[in-house]
Formats: sequence, structure tokens, C-alpha cells
Amino acid sequence: MENKSIKTILSEVKMFSSLEEDELQSLEKISHIYQYKEGSTLFVEGEISDSLMILVDGVVSIFKHDNKGNEIVIGYFKRYALLAEHATLRHTSLPSSASFKTDGAIIKIDINTFEELLLTHPKISYAIIQSILEKVELLQQNIHFNIASTAIEKILQFYERNPSLSLDLKQYEIASLLSMTAETFSRNVSKLVKAGKLVKAATGFKLSKNG
Repeated sequence: MENKSIKTILSEVKMFSSLEEDELQSLEKISHIYQYKEGSTLFVEGEISDSLMILVDGVVSIFKHDNKGNEIVIGYFKRYALLAEHATLRHTSLPSSASFKTDGAIIKIDINTFEELLLTHPKISYAIIQSILEKVELLQQNIHFNIASTAIEKILQFYERNPSLSLDLKQYEIASLLSMTAETFSRNVSKLVKAGKLVKAATGFKLSKNG
């Protein structure tokens, strides 16, 4: 990770980018940065988080386990995602678990002090609301898309929306995220490559510029 101050990093996070200098300084005072190694657990389902978490480096997997113990991936997140903010702000149990797929870093902001800050800094309150609304809208779009789309359409949309993330994940991880078997994913990727929609990259596939 680049050697930047916490204030500088916070200013690059979309939800805090419009804050004034004094507001960023107030946030920096209650924020701490933590480094994680690949495979490290960030949090476990059922825990209650005492900090708002912002991913500032690396890739994090959010997942749950079904009744048989199988891991069900909910999503993969990259810089500058806000993680588990709904449960953290409500002081309720985290609904899922998270671990690092790569080395990375998290900024943690003490939630109790952060809530006090919300009362005196309306721009921060507004930014939090917008972040949550964007995730709700994205969830609705994904539900509709997953119901109405074919495997080919799902794969193409994933590579279109996640050009860098697709290079960090293994093929079976992308398949799991798209709720399809590794065999179905591989078969349809082969079709897309043959059709010139996808091309082989060093660590996976990417959209063809001519596709």
C-alpha cells in the first residue's frame, strides 16, 4: 500500500470526498489503519463490530455458511469499500464473515465516537446515507439481473463491471459468486472466448476490446 496519511486516504473515499479539511481531520483523529495478510479473518458472522470498516487495500471476500457447512460467497470487495456498515451502525450481529483474499489494509473508525461526529457534521451523515442507498439499489439490480439473465449474460456483466477484480479471483471463485458451477462457468467462458467477447489475460480473462 502506498505511504499515505489516513486523512489523505479518507479524502479519496467517495463517501468522504466532499468533506472539508476540518471534517477530515475530525475523522482522522478517531481512525486507525490495520494491515492484514492473505487468508486473514477480518470478522466472523455473529460478532458485533465496534468500528466502521473501510477497505483501503487488497481484496476481501464476504461469505456465509449453509446448514451443511458449505461456504457461500456473497461478494468480493476492493478499495475503497465500506464493509458491514448496516450492522455496525445498528450495533447488531454481523450477518456474514469476511477474510482477505490478498494482503491488504483496513481503516477502522470507532463507531461510538463516529456516531457523535454524525450529530455535528451533517455532510458525513449524508455521505453514510448515500452509501447505504447505493448498496440497496445495487442489490435490487443484482436480484433482477440474476433472475432474468442467462449464464452468458451474467459472465459478461461480471467482467464488464469488475475488470480489475476479475484478474484477482480464481475462476471457481467467480463461478461461485455468479451462482453457477465451475463447469458451467468454464463452458460458457470458452464460448465467449471463441466468439471474441473475452480474451485470455495473464491471470484470467478480460473483455475483448473488439467484443
